[in-house]
Parts: sequence; C-alpha cells; structure tokens
Amino acid sequence: MKTLICLLLFCFTLPFSPTDAYYFSSDSASLLSFKNSVSRDPSNLLASWNSTTDHCTWFGVTCDRFTGRVTGLALVGAVTSSSNVIAGTLPASISELAELRTLSIPHNVFSGQIPASIGELRFLEVVELQGNNFSGEIPYEISKLEALRVLNLSFNSLSGEVPRRVIGGGNLSVIELSNNQLAGGVVIDSVSKCEFLEHLKLSNNFLTENIPKEIGKCRNLRTLMLDGNVLEGPIPAEIGRISELRVLDVSRNSLTDRIPIELANCRKLSVVALTNLNEVNDNNGSLKGEFNAFDGGVPYELLMSSSLQILWAPRGNLGGRLPDNWNDSCSLRVLNLGQNGFNGVLPKSLGNCKNLTYLDLSLNNLVGYLPMQLRVPCMMYFNVSQNNITGVLTRHEDANCGSSSLISFGDDFSFLDLEDVQIAYANIPFWVSTSNKSFVIIHDFSSNRFSGTLPLFALGDEFMASKSKPVYRLLLNNNMFNESLPGELVSNCSDLLSLSVNLSANQLSGMIDKGLFLNCLTLMEFEAANNQIGGPIASGVDKLMKLQRLDLSGNRVSGSLPYQLGKLKFLKWIFLGGNNITGEIPSEFGKLSSLTVLDLSHNVLTGSIPASLSNATALETLLLDHNQLSGEIPSSFSTLLSLAILDISFNNLSGRIPHLHHQIDCNSFNENKYLGPCPDTNSTGPEKNPVQLSHDRLQSRKRLKSFIIAVVTSASAVLCIASVIVFVIFRRRRFRRLASLRGKVVVTFAETPTELTYDNVVRATGNFSIGNLIGTGGFGSTYKAELVPGYLVAVKKLYLGRFQGIQQFDAEIRTLGRIRHKNLEGRSSELFSPALWEAGPKENLLGMLRLATGCTVETLSVRPSVKQVLEKLKQLK
Repeated sequence: MKTLICLLLFCFTLPFSPTDAYYFSSDSASLLSFKNSVSRDPSNLLASWNSTTDHCTWFGVTCDRFTGRVTGLALVGAVTSSSNVIAGTLPASISELAELRTLSIPHNVFSGQIPASIGELRFLEVVELQGNNFSGEIPYEISKLEALRVLNLSFNSLSGEVPRRVIGGGNLSVIELSNNQLAGGVVIDSVSKCEFLEHLKLSNNFLTENIPKEIGKCRNLRTLMLDGNVLEGPIPAEIGRISELRVLDVSRNSLTDRIPIELANCRKLSVVALTNLNEVNDNNGSLKGEFNAFDGGVPYELLMSSSLQILWAPRGNLGGRLPDNWNDSCSLRVLNLGQNGFNGVLPKSLGNCKNLTYLDLSLNNLVGYLPMQLRVPCMMYFNVSQNNITGVLTRHEDANCGSSSLISFGDDFSFLDLEDVQIAYANIPFWVSTSNKSFVIIHDFSSNRFSGTLPLFALGDEFMASKSKPVYRLLLNNNMFNESLPGELVSNCSDLLSLSVNLSANQLSGMIDKGLFLNCLTLMEFEAANNQIGGPIASGVDKLMKLQRLDLSGNRVSGSLPYQLGKLKFLKWIFLGGNNITGEIPSEFGKLSSLTVLDLSHNVLTGSIPASLSNATALETLLLDHNQLSGEIPSSFSTLLSLAILDISFNNLSGRIPHLHHQIDCNSFNENKYLGPCPDTNSTGPEKNPVQLSHDRLQSRKRLKSFIIAVVTSASAVLCIASVIVFVIFRRRRFRRLASLRGKVVVTFAETPTELTYDNVVRATGNFSIGNLIGTGGFGSTYKAELVPGYLVAVKKLYLGRFQGIQQFDAEIRTLGRIRHKNLEGRSSELFSPALWEAGPKENLLGMLRLATGCTVETLSVRPSVKQVLEKLKQLK
C-alpha cells in the first residue's frame, strides 16, 4: 500500500520536475516571442497570451496533457475577411518549441522569410503556412525534418528552387507549393524510394526543364499537379507506373510530343487535364496562357479506360478521329476536346457513355450527322459549334437521366476521394452557376450546317426536378434552318428560371407565333437576327417580364412597334433595325429604365423622336438612322449622361443639335435637310467609351468596304508590345522591377494626322502592293502605309468571306495594336516616360523591347522559345 502511494506521488509530481518546469517556461517565452513578432491583430485573437496565465490555455495553443509542452500552434485566418487575420513575421525562436508537431498559421498576412531554424523542430509533422506573404527561398533545413508529413506553402511569394530532398524524401505525403515564384526544375529525391508521397501540387510557379522521369517511382502518388509552369518536352511515359494516380494536370506549360499511351496503365486515373484555356486568376490576379502543343491524338487506350471520368484538353493541337467503339464500361462524365483538329463523324457509340454530362467538341472538323444516341437532354454542357455537322436535328424528348447529371455529380463525390476532387475541381471550372446559386445548362449547336425544321427541345427530368431551377441557354445560330418558327421551342419552359435562345443567321421564315412567347414566359433573351421572319412582332411579347434582349434585326418584320414593350422593366437591348416597321416610336419606351441599346435603324418609322426617351437614363446607344422621322431632336437628350452612340442620319429632322455628353460624330447627323449645323466636335462634355455590341449591323459600322483598318503609330505599337510581355509573363511572375515598369506603360491607338478613307489607305499601301506587305495571318494580310510623310501605320486587310470568325479577327487586330514590326521604324527614347527613361538603365529597357519584338516573328524557327525569353528577362532584371 505504501509502495502504491509513493508511485502515485511520483506520477503527480513528475510534470513539476525542475527540468520540465524549465521547458514549460521556455515554451511560454517562445510563444510570447511569437506574439511580439505580430504587428497586427485586429480581432485580439492573442489577447489571452500573457505571462499571468497558463500558456496551454492560450488561444490556438495545444499542449501535451502530461508534460505541458506545446505540441500545436494553430492560428487560421479568414480567407474572405481581413478582420480575423494576423500580420507579422515568423520568428526564429519558434524553434524553441522543441515538442511542436503542428505549425498551422494559414490565410494570414505573415511576411518575411521562413526561418531556417524551423529545421530544428525534429518532431514537426504538419507545416501549413499557405495564404500568407512569405518571401525568399524555402529553407533547405525543411528537408531534414524526418517526421514531416504535410508541407503546405502555397499562395505566398516564395522564390528560388525547391530543395532537392523535399519531393519524394522523408515521410512527406502532402506537398503543396503552388502559386509562388519558384524556379528551376522539378527534382525528385534520388536517394529516397518516394514511397510516402500522395499529393504533389506545384501549380502556377516558374518551374522549367522537363518533367523528371523519376516521378514514376512515386507509386503511391494520387494527385500530380504541375500546371501553370514553363515545363518543356514530353509527358514522361514513366508516369504510367504510378499505380495509385487519380488526378494528373499538366496544362498551361510548354509541353510537346505525343501523349504517352502508358497513361492508360494508371488503372485508377480519373482526371486528366492536358490543356486549359479558362482564364484562372492566381492570388495576384495574373492571367495564365496555354502553350502546350501535342502531336497526334489522345491514345485510344486512355480514352477507353474504364476509370477515366474527366478528360480536359481544349486547343491542345490534337487531331485524328474519335473512337467508334465506346461501350457501357465508359465512365466519362466530362470530355473537353474543343478547339482541336479532330475530324470524321461523331461516333454513335459515344452515346454509351451514360454518365457524360459535359461534352465540348467545338471548333474541330467534324462532319456527318449528329447521332441521336447522344443524350443531349442529360448534359449540362453540350457544345458542337463551329464544325461542319449537317442534317436535321431530331426531337429531344424528355429523358430519364438517372444519376448521370452534373447535379448529383456536384453533390456526390463518391467516384473520387474528397481530397482528389477538391484539387481537380479547383483547376477545371466546368461547374457553372449563377449569382443566386442556380445552375446553368448550355446546349450549343451554332455555326454548323443543320437544316430543316427546329425540333422541340427538352431537358432531363432530373434537371427539372431539382430544388434550384435551371438557367437554359440554347444556341442554334449560324445554321441553315429553313422552316417557320414553331409555336413551342422548349418543353416545360415554365419550369426554368430563365431561357436564352439564339436563332440568328439562319433561313427561318414566316411569322412569329405568339405561342412561342406565351408558352415560355421565362424567356430572357430572344435573338433571331438575319433571317426572313415577317409579320408584326407577336402580341405576347409584352408578357415576357424577364426579357432582357430582343433581337429581330435584319428580317422582314412589319407593322408598328408594340407600346407594351415599355412595361418590360428588365429590357436592356432592343435590336429591330433593318426591317419594315412603320408608325411612330412609342413614348412608353421612355419607361425602360434598364435600356442600354435601342436600334430602330433602317425601317420606315415616321413622326417625331419622343422626348420621353430621355427618361431612359441608362441608354448608351440609340440608332434611329435611315427612317422618315421628322421634327426636332429633343433638347432633353443633353441629360443622357451615358449616351455614347447616337445616329439619326438619313431622316427629315430639323432644328438645332443639342449639346450631348459624348464625342460627336457629325456623320451621325447627315442627310437631314433642315437640321442645324453640327456643333464643335471638340465638345467639352465627358467622353464615354462605346459599348461593344454583338449586333451585326453595329459591327458593320466599324468596317470600311469589307476591310478593318487597325491604325497604330510606330511608337505606341512598340509601347504596346512591351506591355504584353510585362503583363502576360511577368505580372504572374512578379518581377518587381518589371512590375514597376508595367504601371507606367500606356497602350493606345493614336489618331491619324489625316482623314482615314479607303482611298487614302489604298494610295498609302500602293494598292496593297507586296512591297508594303509586312505579314500575314489567319484573317488577312498586314501592310505598311505612310499616310503622311514620316507617319507610318499598320493596315490589316480582311480576306473576303471570313466574317464567320469576326470575334477572332477583332482579337487579331487588337494584337496588332500591341506589336511593333521590324519594318516600322521608331525612336526608342520616346517610348517611355521621361522619368523612367532617365532612371534606366537604358540598355535593359531597350533589351526588353528588342526581345518583345522578337516574340512577334511569325516564323517559329526564328521566334525565341519561352525558356529563352525567361532566361533573357532574368538577365535584364
């Protein structure tokens, strides 16, 4: 009995031995030192940290219950709020917490370097420092932590190379180093067997060289994320040895060669992202481009893999034919092969992929008919636009989709482990939702050669039975549909949250059946421009209380404008130009408080312009030209502060032109016999940038005799290309010196010193002679032109018959505005602000511009590689 009492007394007095008391006091002092390094604590999270209380009771501190030693420090900041974040530095004295096993201070504002003394914490198992502002290099000493299992340093400003023994070394199972400025190659520890590594994410860094073949020895690796770097060469076939691999993302790199067939050996591989065009922002708001360009197609064995559920490879330079023998073992849920070079027909057997709910095959070379076996009603995203698919669209009956839709897919992640799904979803944004958390369904058949009648479209029963009503976008424009508009286009339309329909650029005829509107009161956008639709606007249009866009331009619509349109308070865009509409403009249009664009041009409207239109205060574009309007322009138009485009030419208007709050184009008032003179074009009213319109007639106003002329002075062109290099490459990489330059660069299109007419352009280019040719592109040729002595511009001549890709052409001439060609000479010292030019060094500034010019060379063999660009920019740093 006495022995038992003695043992109990020994146990109770053990924590208070002199040695443990010393370490107990040391831990307290180390924590207080940590508190002293905190410069900002708005929520007083560390208020309980003081010397008068037991440190084991302090907020965020965990202690061993027997020894009282600190084993955990967890101060998790708020991701979306700044009120619960702590700012400061991580002191070297953190190493005095000798028993520490968990160091977790994510999503705060800690800065400075990670102290090398962290390598002395031999029991440390978890390090979570993500979402801070740590800079400098990753301490090599971290690789000495043999007990470390989790290392998360993502979303910081860390630079340098990844320590050589980190990846694959020790007991590390999770390595998350994404969204930093890390450089060098991906190095796998050559000594270790890499038997514990399960998750490796190095996304959005500055990593170069090839993906190492040694990655194949990491047999237990489940997720491998290397996207958003500058990795080159092929995808190593050795990845096929990773038997546990579930997620592979190598998008946004500079990879080439064929996709290895060995990937099919990864029997659990569920998510493969080879390319990614979505503009995803990192923590600095930087944009990431896609430079992967593979050879050949996707290996048949990989496509047929029973485990593959997501294949994401848009614009990957892929080609060939799609397999024609998919079977019931197909597990694909998401297939994105858009913007590639696949040809042949769409295989019927693709319909055996019963779980397929996202299919993007747009911008390929597919031909033939659309197989009725494809379960389009069950797909949240279906896109076969811009191919050469022909034939009649079959009726889309209501479908029993079972559990295949993306709704259950979004709620049930049973096909992958939770960690893997979170990583995959973060990089592949195929889930589309609205601000009210409803989901969006998109079916895009546009820009093909479909013909015949429009079928009745339907959505899967699971979509319609969902708690959240879907938003449905149906795109059928730019085809060859040639019958009358049906009385019903989408079944169960009233069960939708909203419907957007685009039927433009077909051969539809007849009158609009009022049932088309009355059967679908949730219609939000209705576009049917450039058809042969006649008759009056259907009377049921005033019942469409959700309507925001109405486009019937370029048709044969007649009759008067229904005054009931004035009831539609959400109506923003009205395009009715190019019809045979008669009568007066209803004064009720002034009640449209949301109206931004009103196009009634090229009709037979009479009467006066109603002064009530000035009550539509959101109006930005008003096109009333080529009518028979009379009377005066309402003086109240001077109150329309947002009005940026006004065209009332070719009417019978009289009186004076009121002061308007935009840059006046006198051509917009031409051919009004009794209208007063055009005011001074140097109006003092505030300028507004014109809105970009999708309406074809508005776009045609920007063309000049089938040509689009991009005018850029030599100086602004070089300046623009410098902006491209800094913005696209270095904004993401955060090279501070170049970032400061970026803020002082101004990109602009200069005004011409003489009137720009077609005749002037022809004369200046020598009738587009080959002697003035400085380059060619997918949409036309670019010529050098000297409008007046000493004033050089670049002129883009659009090839006739290529208006189908007008958006891409617009992007091309915008790019032209950022390029200084070698044939357009200029004076470099004028390209920078005086302060920047004097600050220099000038040689570095000029070197950067020379490099930028080299990047625009159209010959691939001459153009520097991404790696060469980066190495040169490092030298100019």
